Amino acid sequence: MAEKRSKRKQASLGCLFWIAIILLVIILFFLNKKTITEVLAKTGAADFFKGRHKVEMTGKTVPTVEPATTTEKPAGDGSAEPAETQTEKPSTTDKKPEPEKAPEKTTPKQTTEKTTDKPTAKPAPEKPVAQKQTSEKPKQTQPATRNASLFFVTIDSDGRVVRREITRAIPKTDSPMSEALGALFAGTNSAESGKGLRSLIPTGTRLLSATVKDGVATINVSEEFQFNQYGIEGYLGQLAQVVFTATAFPTVKSVQFLIEGQRREYLGAEGVWIGTPLSRDKF
Repeated sequence: MAEKRSKRKQASLGCLFWIAIILLVIILFFLNKKTITEVLAKTGAADFFKGRHKVEMTGKTVPTVEPATTTEKPAGDGSAEPAETQTEKPSTTDKKPEPEKAPEKTTPKQTTEKTTDKPTAKPAPEKPVAQKQTSEKPKQTQPATRNASLFFVTIDSDGRVVRREITRAIPKTDSPMSEALGALFAGTNSAESGKGLRSLIPTGTRLLSATVKDGVATINVSEEFQFNQYGIEGYLGQLAQVVFTATAFPTVKSVQFLIEGQRREYLGAEGVWIGTPLSRDKF
């Protein structure tokens, strides 16, 4: 039992001895903290313990001289922790300038190319082209015309009906006789009526169709054509106006009248014959 007690005492004394040594080392570390940190910074042992050697293995060279100079400055301030933060900042600043310079060179080129492309477009030639087109349009819109012979009548002092031939410019189309007859049915204009010319064709008469075959012009008119307020002289006058206007064309020798598409033998209550083609010698 005595041996066991002596062994326990020795073990407890040994523990106390090591505890006292550890405490002594800790006290000495705190007393000489500044000198220890300076020695670690100069030898590079601090970077080694913090894993800075891993950065060197990746191929990125980290200067060992710059951290030593940066650690010397904060050492005079009495703090070791700012020295470590300052050593990390130079490594980041060394990397940033390289990507920042690249966009500064490329961006001005792109902007200058866009600005130089804009003046190359020349919208100015489009305006004179539009002006030329507008100036040419009035010339094209002017319809081509031709002269046609129209026959109207005048009434002299004795009350006789006299035919009068006038020349009028009408639109030039593929059916000149239809255009001439349409102008005849429309009546006289202000200049012609001022000269005493008038038409005996009943008001409202419309030309429905007009064809020519073998020298005979078949003229189809509306039903208003068969009512004339001036009696037999009025009927003869309106028929003569149509026949002379149609036969003014060299391809027409006589005129066959149709009322609403039907052939009639007589016109009006006076019984003027229209059952066969009429030529100029009938008047």
